Amino acid sequence: MKLHSESPTNDTLLAEDRELASALERYQSARIGGQPLSLEALIAERPHLGERLRACVASLQAVEHIAGPFRPEQSEHPTPRELGDFRLLREVGRGGMGVVYEAEQLSLGRRVALKVLPFAAMMDPRHLQRFQNEARAAASLEHPHIVPVYGVGCERGVHYYAMKFVDGQTLGQVIARLGSSGSAEPTTPYTTPPGETAAVAKAVTQQQPRDSAYFRQVAEWGIAAAEALEHAHSLGIVHRDIKPGNLMLDVQGKLWVTDFGLARTGSDSGLTMTGDVLGTLRYMSPEQALAKHGLVDHRTDVYALGATLYELLTLRPAVPGEDREEILRKITFDDPKNPRSLDRAIPLDLETIVLKALAKEPNERYLSAR
Repeated sequence: MKLHSESPTNDTLLAEDRELASALERYQSARIGGQPLSLEALIAERPHLGERLRACVASLQAVEHIAGPFRPEQSEHPTPRELGDFRLLREVGRGGMGVVYEAEQLSLGRRVALKVLPFAAMMDPRHLQRFQNEARAAASLEHPHIVPVYGVGCERGVHYYAMKFVDGQTLGQVIARLGSSGSAEPTTPYTTPPGETAAVAKAVTQQQPRDSAYFRQVAEWGIAAAEALEHAHSLGIVHRDIKPGNLMLDVQGKLWVTDFGLARTGSDSGLTMTGDVLGTLRYMSPEQALAKHGLVDHRTDVYALGATLYELLTLRPAVPGEDREEILRKITFDDPKNPRSLDRAIPLDLETIVLKALAKEPNERYLSAR
């Protein structure tokens, strides 16, 4: 089955990008699991990716040298770690292209979430420039449900951007706590260990079957996210990575859309981010997963929000699957099960809304997030 309509040259590049991402994920997992994988052994398996693997691993090591182990108990006076105007306090999340730290912005004395991109070497210089442009565009977004982007920079070869730090947890964590089958990502943009909000606590302690109050809460989260996306879309910014891990609840129970730093602006529709690995595959729209770049617009965010709401309603992913090819096939050809076939308590109107948002063809979805 041919999954891409790009030219052979682009197909080859996309395949290499995915292979690179897979190799880096394996390298990271081995290190985290206490069984470090030799870079040379990794390169020996994929000699055609040798130069890119070396660059990515070198960048990752630079980040970890700056950040340190973040184990204060190992030293009575731990050395402060700084990246530009920011002092890194602790790691709070990993996933996709970035590692997120709680940090202090030294010049203003404020707490921020700092997302660094150790794998920026996956991008060529043109894509890095685009990333910087997009982060600056995202910084222009002002909406009560969008996490503000404060700035973007590069220090010692490490690219990063700073966001408002939000105390709370992601909807991905809510789903996991409610009994998700493991589809929610284990890594999230950022979290805080203490205390839960009343809204989150209520959601995660809801008795089965979940009642109308829970489904009303899901609808309210969906409304807040849709309003935030509509604001971004009106300014020509498409998020492209909406998923439960990028929607947060703060300590007051307010929903925030985060990670606009990897968004796409309307002016760069002809460019392809390396391998299109930025969006999490399970929540990608068919046109995004199939690299139909001319069709990736605001309706991709509508689809991804639909997939997120589907999972909140059913506690199952709209697109199940265990590997990339299986998920791609299901995104392309299989319709999700009707939510009410999984839980009759789900309101019919909510099922109708979610399934329309999940239509395979962009023109069959809602015309706007509004």
